[in-house]
Amino acid sequence: MAIGLYGGSFDPIHFGHLITTQSVLEKRKLEQIIFVPSHISPLKQEAIPIVDSHRLEMVKLAVESMPQFTVSDIEIQKGNVSYTIDTLREIKNTQADIELIIGFDNLCVFEKWYKPEEIFELAKVVVMKRDVDSLPNTKNSYFDKAIFVDTPTIEISSTDIRNRVKNDLPIDYLVPHKVKEYISQNRLYK
Repeated sequence: MAIGLYGGSFDPIHFGHLITTQSVLEKRKLEQIIFVPSHISPLKQEAIPIVDSHRLEMVKLAVESMPQFTVSDIEIQKGNVSYTIDTLREIKNTQADIELIIGFDNLCVFEKWYKPEEIFELAKVVVMKRDVDSLPNTKNSYFDKAIFVDTPTIEISSTDIRNRVKNDLPIDYLVPHKVKEYISQNRLYK
């Protein structure tokens, strides 16, 4: 069976991440999904997330009750910019069948990724697509190679959560309870 790989800054992880990946897990019949928090996202180098250890811990807390969800700190351990191709090469040593899970917005800029052709050689690229995502007028060449999976539309953003915390607004239905507690206890995003 294939495993899914789902990377991101997860600053913080929220129910949108969890609901959509649960949908991919079921529809693609994956054995498991590995969440991979990035150290520095190549396309978001100007955005500096909170400390790696906090983001990693929040992801662990968010997925601990889901046996088919696991967490890898492979990109955090490496430090520096987190290139998907390097992570895939390393995981390919122990997993033959990998499906890289990305959002529709990432597919639209896939030509900017590092070694995009080689990514498709190492893994199936599974794109989470919502009914509301309309195809851009100019599709890149990767649209024909990707596998599209309809996932629920969950309008939650990490940026909004950080702003809500900063402004002392509740985040109860946006993140798992343990993540909410962790943010509060560690005074994150204040």
